[in-house]
Amino acid sequence: MDEDQRVFDQAMGSRVRQARLRANLTQELLARKAGVSRASITNIEKGIQAPPPYRLARIASALSVEVAELLPPLSELAPTHDLPGHLAEAVASVQRMAQEMKDRDGEG
Repeated sequence: MDEDQRVFDQAMGSRVRQARLRANLTQELLARKAGVSRASITNIEKGIQAPPPYRLARIASALSVEVAELLPPLSELAPTHDLPGHLAEAVASVQRMAQEMKDRDGEG
C-alpha cells in the first residue's frame, strides 16, 4: 500500500469512528446495522481496511450520514499534490453509489 492510500484509509477510518461515537453506537451495533462484521468496523476505523464503495455507503446509511462526511477532504490528505488516480476514482465511485442509493431511497 502506498503512503497516500494509507493516509486516506486512516483519515476515513477516523471519520467513521467519530460518526459512530456521535451516533452513540458500539462497533457491534454499527456492524449489525450495516450488515458487516465487527472486525471489519474495527479494521476500517484503524485504517487497516478500506471498505468497498457499497459497504461504505451501507455504513454511512447506518450512521445516518452522507458518504461524503466519511471521506476526508483532499486538504487533509496531501495539500501539496493531487490525489492519485486510483484514489480519486474510488472516491468518485463511492459518491456515485451514495447518490444512487439516495435517489432510490427517495423514490420509495
